[in-house]
Amino acid sequence: LPPLIGMLRAFEENLQMLAAACMRNMALDNSNKVAMVETGCLPPLVACLSSSNVGVQEQAAASLRVLSGNSDNQTRIVEEGGLGGLIDLLKSDNKDVQEHACGALRNLSMKREVSRKMGEEGALPYMISLLRSPDERIQEQAATLLRNLSVNDE
Repeated sequence: LPPLIGMLRAFEENLQMLAAACMRNMALDNSNKVAMVETGCLPPLVACLSSSNVGVQEQAAASLRVLSGNSDNQTRIVEEGGLGGLIDLLKSDNKDVQEHACGALRNLSMKREVSRKMGEEGALPYMISLLRSPDERIQEQAATLLRNLSVNDE
């Protein structure tokens, strides 16, 4: 993992994109999810969300989407600043970036305190606008995310 984490911090965007894609694939194995976060993959993945390269954004958001499937990682992703970066990506013109960002936020919204933060950070209008996406995958992610937010009884 340390070499991949180093590649996420590289100046070459292609290396960042490939490292993030490797991280995503590794995280598909549930036994790797916590170990990857403990090894320090979150700060560079979160930093990649603000890359000007759409491929880097997509792979970083996809990695965070998979990693956020673990409830222990959800809090850590928010603590590392991932929430704001993912919300920003909802505004992307790229459908794959939108889908992965929305999917990661959907996972994160399972925690009530995170749901509240999403509202505070102004995410709701972007989530609602994604319901009108021509892409059904994005519509599904946005609808599930909004459903999760609506069950928050606070």
